[in-house]
Amino acid sequence: MKVDVIDMAKRKTEISSTVLRALEILEYLKDNIGPQSVTEIANNLGFSTTIVHRLLATLKMQGFVFQDTQTRLYSLGTIFIEYANKLTTELPFASIIEPELLTLRNQTEETVGFYILNGYKRVCVLEYESRLEIRRSVGVGTIYPAHSGATGRSLISFLSSTIQQDYMKELEGEELQAFKEKVKETKQQGYAISYEEINENVTALSAPVFDQHDRLIGAISISGPMFRFQKEQIEKYVPLLLASTKRIKEVLGE
Repeated sequence: MKVDVIDMAKRKTEISSTVLRALEILEYLKDNIGPQSVTEIANNLGFSTTIVHRLLATLKMQGFVFQDTQTRLYSLGTIFIEYANKLTTELPFASIIEPELLTLRNQTEETVGFYILNGYKRVCVLEYESRLEIRRSVGVGTIYPAHSGATGRSLISFLSSTIQQDYMKELEGEELQAFKEKVKETKQQGYAISYEEINENVTALSAPVFDQHDRLIGAISISGPMFRFQKEQIEKYVPLLLASTKRIKEVLGE
């Protein structure tokens, strides 16, 4: 049987294009607040409504999207809850991040942790405690509100503006305005600092961690008692922290 090489190459291109379009639809649903219509998705992504409808039907059948039976609008499917739980419990890239946390702990002599978002919370999934007698201890599995502290800002500041608004919806008045200013500052400098925001007498320094495609995967936090964690130490630790996040991104891309 003679195989048409050109036809095969064309077929592979079509398949790849279909997968990419489906992924773009999932990304769109992730980045926008509330259920979306076929027309909204098609117009914003520049796809035809026919293509969007066909892809959504397939994604719905596999559980990747959910369609409200009354409004006919689409949102991400519950299968992503399973993915999030698996990621939280297994953390497949832990072997890449752990050596960097250990290095930072040894360099700074303070407690170093890695956090990820889980819904409207952030959870500590990896931690190396300071070996000094007086130290900050968080504990793997500890959960905080997503917006709280330097680590919360390191996570939220690098999300899309629509998702940021969703995380800020419980804030109001002066608290909301102050948080917006801190988010802006964090995005400009690439890291966040907090003094006694969650615990008394504790300073924290945090920076986001991205994968090779510039997608946010979590944040690294360095925290310790304020009496030895002041401006002078922060100035020393910032370059170490940013160098660490950069190395993680590079290794993930290898």
